[in-house]
Amino acid sequence: MGTEKRERQKANRQQRLIEEARIERTNVVKRNAVRWTAAIVAAVGAIVLIAWVGGAFDGGGDEEEVAPVITLPPLDTTPADTAPVDTTPVPPKPEVAIPDEIPTELVVTELSPGEGPEAADGDTVVVHYVGVRSEDGTEFDNSYDRGAPFPVIVGSGSVIAGWDQGLVGAQAGSQIQLDIPADLAYGDNPQGGIIQPGDALTFVIDVVSVTPAASS
Repeated sequence: MGTEKRERQKANRQQRLIEEARIERTNVVKRNAVRWTAAIVAAVGAIVLIAWVGGAFDGGGDEEEVAPVITLPPLDTTPADTAPVDTTPVPPKPEVAIPDEIPTELVVTELSPGEGPEAADGDTVVVHYVGVRSEDGTEFDNSYDRGAPFPVIVGSGSVIAGWDQGLVGAQAGSQIQLDIPADLAYGDNPQGGIIQPGDALTFVIDVVSVTPAASS
């Protein structure tokens, strides 16, 4: 009789332990669920806060935020220090008839007349030219092939003496021939491999323009 009672007491204790373990497991599950729910809510709240601070929520309804328009100044494509372009047509390069005798003094021949003021010392004369050796007609230089006229200030010494003297009296539109002795050309100084010491030179010149010197 006493043994049976002890067995029942033992069984009751085991049942209570099983029930207490089940209740504990249930409580653990509930606590974990609460923790996970809190963590999810906190994460969502953080995302919303970051988005709001970053401007995703502007508090103005569904209006789209418009970025400010930046207007740049127009690009200046004008080259600096642009020189005026010479649009004067280039006349055809003339043939040069060399003199029958080597010139010993300056000979100025007007091949075609011009008009306007006659060039004087200090005036700027713009020309096209072709130059040859008076002895055999070998060409050594010309401006026609370059396509650009050549400006000369008459009497300034920037060219050979035969030009400084021979351009006096020239008019715009005229064509002249200068037969220049060696002493008014390069004398005994060879030039460019073609002009030899003592060479006389012959030029045919088209006068493009004559600009009088500014009066002081």
